[in-house]
Amino acid sequence: MERPDEPRSTDERARRGYDGMASEHSLTRNSHNSPSPEAGPPSKNENAMIQDDNLSTDPARQPVDNGNVTTGVAGLDDILGGGLVEGGLYLIEGMAGAGKTILSSQIGFHRVNQGDMVLYITLIAESHTKLLSHLKGLSFYNADAISDRMLFVSGYHELMRDGLSGFLALIASTIKTNRPRFMVIDGFRSAREFSSTELELSQFIHELSAFVSAARCTTLILAPLSGNEPHPEHTLVDGLIELNRYNTGMRRAREIEVHKLRARDHLLGKHFFKITEEGLVTFPRIESSAANEQDMPDFKSRLGFAFPDFDQMLGGGVVRGSTTTLIGPSGVGKTLLSLKFLQAGVDRGERCVYFGFYESPERLIAKAQSIGIDLAPALQDGRLTVHWHPAVELAIDELAVELIGAVRRAKASRLVVDGVDGFRQSANRTERFGLFLNALSHRLREAGVTTVLTEELPLYGDSGPPITLRASAMTENIVLMRYVEANSALYRMVSIVKQREGSHDSTIRRLTIDSRGLHISEGFIGPTGLLSGHPSLPPALSVSDPGARA
Repeated sequence: MERPDEPRSTDERARRGYDGMASEHSLTRNSHNSPSPEAGPPSKNENAMIQDDNLSTDPARQPVDNGNVTTGVAGLDDILGGGLVEGGLYLIEGMAGAGKTILSSQIGFHRVNQGDMVLYITLIAESHTKLLSHLKGLSFYNADAISDRMLFVSGYHELMRDGLSGFLALIASTIKTNRPRFMVIDGFRSAREFSSTELELSQFIHELSAFVSAARCTTLILAPLSGNEPHPEHTLVDGLIELNRYNTGMRRAREIEVHKLRARDHLLGKHFFKITEEGLVTFPRIESSAANEQDMPDFKSRLGFAFPDFDQMLGGGVVRGSTTTLIGPSGVGKTLLSLKFLQAGVDRGERCVYFGFYESPERLIAKAQSIGIDLAPALQDGRLTVHWHPAVELAIDELAVELIGAVRRAKASRLVVDGVDGFRQSANRTERFGLFLNALSHRLREAGVTTVLTEELPLYGDSGPPITLRASAMTENIVLMRYVEANSALYRMVSIVKQREGSHDSTIRRLTIDSRGLHISEGFIGPTGLLSGHPSLPPALSVSDPGARA
């Protein structure tokens, strides 16, 4: 057994207190029977080994509340349905460099911080000093913990000399002597290679599972990704977690998936994670868990845009807690109209959040001032919070976590998300984008915020339906803003395409923007096809002629 800062003989420490348990756990025992996937009750020797442990008064030696073992990895406990089960045996698979060692070490240091004794057993030739040198740059690394409550043991020589039976005996004697509450077995590929038959490996996993369960020692086994081939350990362990990485265009993405987890209602499917200076940070897919039930919105309570003509088109404003999408090409006025929504809020003393991808805070304030909106005081006193995300490689769920967190921290009543396309460009798997938007809108309603989104349409030519129309359940109100070419000039137009609650003005109106602000004039008379951007005047019909409607 080896401590990095206190070297001593592995054989001497590993066999201290060994009292014949190797023979009790020999793989030749019951080798003529196939192991049951369900672990039976612990043997007499196993119960004897942990008897005095059960009587311990050390809080670190007591069972975890409700048998729950937290991981300390951001987002992972949510994916696991609360954490791991005390005494469970879990297999973590992944290709080289996927993050298995970092993940297990991060959980191990967290368990030390919770008062547990942690045992880390390696089956690889790499020294523990080299292993730890790779972890020193991570924030969770704690050198004091290694010399106090984290023990490193090499089982490589026992495995080579005595096979799986000798390795199991090493585990048994080390657990009996040191009584860890959390254990990692790194390099399980060696155990696979040293097993002569699948039956022998199954027997080893079966007895290891029964042993760690009796000892209440939650255990992680780290192994390389085994592909689609079934392995006996997959059916015998309590949980199977896969770490994966793949290319998406020019980007490299990482995903975690829990294939199996006994006694836990975990989140299904793949979830994004990244490796940072803090270790692994996971981001559960926002659509993988249900939002809390919400009270029905107060349809009588409406929020305006500080823009009387536009508020009149909306029938007095938008319902509190609703989502409104402004759709249109670049330069048509979407951002300016959304800033009017924020202006109305800060003027009333409300907390507001702007979350955008294209405008830096300085440019945003300058743009607002160009039409007479002064948001600088609100930004300084905290009524307005601006989050700007330039084109960087952030995952879509990472952005969602930051957005929802910003709303909750500010206790915001109004939110502008300027550029839904920024989320779409961050999506590694575009097929889930509609579900993502629906789930995000539910989370924002749950946070009690009234949201305005902007979505860009192509300036020239026909385009497919906007994202928010394809996922129309996410938004109660849709405002269409377009350019219209007529008489050798371009005109801005605005119309209310959808409003779920209350009546609205369905007229297509002209929008003008100048240094005094935004202005809405009377609707267009005569032309058809305004929504498509290609107006025309039918020779036999004029909407200005009441008799033509008969």
